[in-house]
Amino acid sequence: MDGHSLPSAEILKCALPKLQKPVLFRNMLRNCDGIYEWNLLKWSFSDLVEKFGDKQLSFRVGDYNKCTCALQHHCQRINPPTKSCKLTLREFSIATGDMTKERYDKWLYCDYKHMMEFNDKPEIIESLNWLKFGVDEEFGKNGLHSTIWIGSKGAHTDCHWDTYGYNLVAQIHGRKLWLLYPPSASLIPIRIPYEESTVYSKFNIYCMSMKERDLLLKIPDKPKLVILEPGDVLFVPNGWWHYVESLDNINVSVNLWGKLKTDNRARVEEALVKLMVTKMRNYKQFKNKIEYVVNECIKEEEQEKNEKTELSLEVPLKKFKPTIWTAEDLAEQYPDYIKVLHDAEEHEFKKFIEERMKRNKQYLLNEETASEDHVSNPQYDPFLESLINALCHPDVISKAAQILLEKHY
Repeated sequence: MDGHSLPSAEILKCALPKLQKPVLFRNMLRNCDGIYEWNLLKWSFSDLVEKFGDKQLSFRVGDYNKCTCALQHHCQRINPPTKSCKLTLREFSIATGDMTKERYDKWLYCDYKHMMEFNDKPEIIESLNWLKFGVDEEFGKNGLHSTIWIGSKGAHTDCHWDTYGYNLVAQIHGRKLWLLYPPSASLIPIRIPYEESTVYSKFNIYCMSMKERDLLLKIPDKPKLVILEPGDVLFVPNGWWHYVESLDNINVSVNLWGKLKTDNRARVEEALVKLMVTKMRNYKQFKNKIEYVVNECIKEEEQEKNEKTELSLEVPLKKFKPTIWTAEDLAEQYPDYIKVLHDAEEHEFKKFIEERMKRNKQYLLNEETASEDHVSNPQYDPFLESLINALCHPDVISKAAQILLEKHY
């Protein structure tokens, strides 16, 4: 098999759920003539504007140049507060068209938009599919189970890792910068702000402080930096930290979270986190949900044990050992399509940090205005936040889920 061969869907179906490192897919979405197979990639942004028509989307609006004092998702102390607005794609295009000056004032981000909300626009739903990546037919035959992300320069997703599935991300328009850290990196996991299946880092990478810079540079795990171009597809394994930022005025990407056998266990853990965060105010109502999720996890584990038993009975004379692919194996076998992400060079990472610290400097140079804009939430309780983050730490929740499953079910 030479480097010009395309990895088969069967190989990727086997490899991706077990892959431990991120990889970059290039040229996977083109046919032999070099033409994109997805209509979503064939369309210009103007085409996309026409196809979305008067459909209104919810955009978060943030300040591009100022320090926000907290994560963009975090509302307890934000300067200035992030706001939201409803815009059609045409209105978004006009708004970003005004951002032609060198110093940007605002960013706009329609993030985590489930494409099933576009059921009334079947042409958009059918404009992509993930079948080449070994995703099951019903789950990946179109964009129904995907999410779309539309933003302007500076729009970003705070550093976090996803508790469910692995992540496949296709870049459609513009460029997006990704910073990735392995699960072992000490990026201080927090659960406030709470979002199901999302474990945020305490680091505000978008607008970094000197203290955060010093702590990041001391982390022994090396980060990976990659810029996605249109047509690129990034695979992010479960548990990998990632921070994402739009580099261009108009940016569109789509993603799909592939299913893993560990997802049911992760849902038990997420149910425990939600129970803690809600401080058991709706415990009677929530109790039924957590019992359901636990039982589903038990069923999954029992089914897997039965499958292993049946397999051992069928082939008693030889051991069954599935092929385990590594990122390096795939890249060596399919060099025209798969690239291993290398650790960022020291000078490259320092430049990345310096660029984000400039936003902090711009904020500090205008301390008087910043002080006036500062918003403090009187209901904010720092001790309660620390307590929740401690009790909902991934290590604590994992142990609690293990005890719950072993001792009570």
